Amino acid sequence: MKYYDYSRGLKAPYSVQVIKSPKGKIVWVFAQPVSLPYILMLIFGVIMVAVFWKTVQLPTIFGVNLNFLLMLYLPNKLARFFSETEFDGKNAFSFIKDFLAYVKQIVLDNRPIVAFERVNEIEEFSFQR
Repeated sequence: MKYYDYSRGLKAPYSVQVIKSPKGKIVWVFAQPVSLPYILMLIFGVIMVAVFWKTVQLPTIFGVNLNFLLMLYLPNKLARFFSETEFDGKNAFSFIKDFLAYVKQIVLDNRPIVAFERVNEIEEFSFQR
C-alpha cells in the first residue's frame, strides 16, 4: 500500500502509537485516550472510588492493597465501556444526551401535541349554530 487511508481511523476512540526498532520490529505499543467521554468518565470513576475508599476497606493480600487496584481498574474499565460501546448506533455520550432530551420534551411535558407542536389544553369546548 503506497498511501495510508486516514478515513479508516476517524471513528477510532484511541490514537494508537507504535515505537519500532530500526529493523521494523515493534518495541512498544500504547494507546492514548483522546475522546472527551473517556476522560469525563475516568474522572467520575476515580471520584466515586475515592469517595468509597475509606468506608469500604478491602484486605491487603501479599502486600497488595485491593482498594488501590480497584482505584486503577474499575474507572478505566467503566470509561472504556462508556466510550467504546455503541447503544442504538450512537456512542453512550450522545445516547444519554438524547435520552435526557426525550425525558424533558416528551415525558415531563404533558401538553397535547397538535400539528407537531405543543399546545395548551382548551378547557371549554362548545359548538355554535
